[in-house]
Amino acid sequence: MIEIVINYDKDRKEFKLYEPTTDTLFITSSLGESFIKLNDFLKSQGMITGDILESLDITYHIDSMTFLALIENNVNLLKRLNTAPTAFMASSQKFGLPANGLQTAPRQQGQQFQGKGSNNYDGKKKGYKKDRGSSGFFSNTSFRGSYKKFGGK
Repeated sequence: MIEIVINYDKDRKEFKLYEPTTDTLFITSSLGESFIKLNDFLKSQGMITGDILESLDITYHIDSMTFLALIENNVNLLKRLNTAPTAFMASSQKFGLPANGLQTAPRQQGQQFQGKGSNNYDGKKKGYKKDRGSSGFFSNTSFRGSYKKFGGK
């Protein structure tokens, strides 16, 4: 059984992890960093084969200051998560959308839904007829005129 003693020094704001059989002490400002170093150390010494999170052969001893520091860190993290905007909200605000991200584009005058009742619906082919009129992006005036500049007919 591997025993790990964890101590938090409130004055220095440091976590200390001690493994007594190898007389090894890790001192870091972050408990997460301490566990990463401990994990790497125990693997390199052959004391564990997998990850410390999966090992049942490790017993942790923590003092009350460490316990309180863990609780305080978790509470602060939850507060930040609850007040921080989501990534979607932050990106939508960059594009001028409202905070909820929902904005409908205003309908242009004369814009209509092209459904089954419209002139462009072709029921036999389960789709819409191609509009070959003079309006639109690939019309005679815009697309074919540009295409001729590149040697097309």
